[in-house]
Amino acid sequence: MQNSRDIQECLDRLLDKNGKVFIVPHNNPDMDALGASMGMSLICNKKGKENYIVINDELDKIEAVTRKVLKTVGNEYKIIKASEVEQLLDDKSLLLLVDVNKKNRISVTPYLNMFNDIFILDHHKVDENTIQTSNMFVDDKLSSTCEEVSRLIFLYDVDITPEQAKYLWAGIALDTNKVWNTKVMTETLSVITELSRKGAAVPFDLFVEDFKHDRIIQRLVNNTEFINDCSVCGEENDSDEIFDSADIAKAADYSLKFDIKATFSLAHLDENTIYICARSKGLIDVDKIMKLFGGGGSEISAAAAVKDTTIDEIKNKLREILNRTSHLGESIGPILKLTS
Repeated sequence: MQNSRDIQECLDRLLDKNGKVFIVPHNNPDMDALGASMGMSLICNKKGKENYIVINDELDKIEAVTRKVLKTVGNEYKIIKASEVEQLLDDKSLLLLVDVNKKNRISVTPYLNMFNDIFILDHHKVDENTIQTSNMFVDDKLSSTCEEVSRLIFLYDVDITPEQAKYLWAGIALDTNKVWNTKVMTETLSVITELSRKGAAVPFDLFVEDFKHDRIIQRLVNNTEFINDCSVCGEENDSDEIFDSADIAKAADYSLKFDIKATFSLAHLDENTIYICARSKGLIDVDKIMKLFGGGGSEISAAAAVKDTTIDEIKNKLREILNRTSHLGESIGPILKLTS
């Protein structure tokens, strides 16, 4: 695990050097990305730095939990669109990426070359799309970005409210399937304990499902095929229904509770894009599988968005991948070798 004080030292140097900070989460931010962004904004405030959170997605297009929080706290932070960045930045501006390290997953890619300093804090694996900077702290063993941001908040002795602490806890809860996966370490539990001491309530209210979304998730789960100790669920090939990425992810999370090693959920994000969400209990590296579809993530949580294909074509490729080895408890390496 990376050293939080090393991160603080690098961040201090960059904050002291720059006057403005542009905090950028990944597109369509989830609660880990939003919680980490708000936490970094609080640190910037403590350091007396003008800062903006860049969220380019329309509010009604953002997943439900994030949308709910933004409606509650939006006025407490300077939230801007990507189009506003160019007119606000100057030669003393820092780009601070949280919960993302790839240029194809952020809204400010056209402005990357305008920043002299870029800082990255993330827990997703790096690849050929990763933005190059010497100020990069990426630990794919970390439970969530909110876990590390919480530690930084403690180091900076930022005075946070119980609600702000709850949002950080919510980010950890989201990325650990409510603190139930192999990335939950002693350090993670220590952070949750400290957030509780700061007054954070268990964020159950943020993850309450409504009946409509529960039925959507169950419809995806009901259409499940089991392949070599894994499950593949999703919509029927002839369906023209559009699904929310969060619901597709929740279907994968739900399926993981069964006696399987990994699960894959897929459905249409729009007319031309199929979203695949993958989850693993740690025996299978789903990041490597999702990279076959142009995506990625971590060993236990990954995704891909595939254009100009069909549900059946993706399911057939998943069947081929999952059937290429008879022992999925082994490294996924043999699968990559056989399908490359």
